[in-house]
Amino acid sequence: MKKLVRTSAVALTALFLLSGCALVGQMSGGETPEVETTSTSESTPGAPGETTPSESSDPGAFAVSYACRMADTRTFAEAPSDLAEIWALGDDVTRCTGKSNGGTTFSETEQKALDALGQAATDDDKDVAPDDVRLADVYALCATPGFYFAISPGISTDEQSSQLEAALILCPEHPDAESARTSLNTYEANVTAGNDGTRFNDGVWKVGDEIKPGTYKPETPSDNCRWFRYDDKGEWIETSYDKTQAEIVVTIDAKDSTFESRNCGYWRAS
Repeated sequence: MKKLVRTSAVALTALFLLSGCALVGQMSGGETPEVETTSTSESTPGAPGETTPSESSDPGAFAVSYACRMADTRTFAEAPSDLAEIWALGDDVTRCTGKSNGGTTFSETEQKALDALGQAATDDDKDVAPDDVRLADVYALCATPGFYFAISPGISTDEQSSQLEAALILCPEHPDAESARTSLNTYEANVTAGNDGTRFNDGVWKVGDEIKPGTYKPETPSDNCRWFRYDDKGEWIETSYDKTQAEIVVTIDAKDSTFESRNCGYWRAS
């Protein structure tokens, strides 16, 4: 009797287990449910190997804004930040200014432009503007047709020469870049001639020490040009008052003491 009861209990247990498995199979459709996993690496800001916008932007980076004066007005107005857009306005623009945002982190090209400008600002030198202000002034030249002074009236000082050289570094695609380079080369040639005594302006010059003997012509002839060659006693050797010639040509002799020029402008050895 005990054996029969034990056998019946085992059979009932087996039947119960089989029924449970069948029920689970019906609920799952006979397939094992998949477990979804969510990766957090894609949505995590600043993941390894990535650069967020805040990391790539430099709050101290230099930037410049422009204001330009148009041909039909005397006032300056805000201009596009893109130089190409300003250049597209052509000769309608007469002058532009540049304003720095105060940034002191410069690009490699901007640093080269600053090097071309020469002396940098120091706390001891109050006459030199800060680098960002000087760079904004150069960008203003880039925005202005003809680089403002480069083509007309032309370069007249070493400072202007340095500014134009820096501008050509910043904006080599300027519509007037070729003419500006010609102007820069002309100025440099004039400086060289002045240094070796074969180009000089109005004034009194000591022959041999300050200017070289030779034949000279004014670069821009003038009806009011007056010149004098003097000997070592201060007497006239020759003067323009004795000449009536269409083209002004003067030969300065090595024996001359001084040469004086009035209202003639620059002379150049011919």
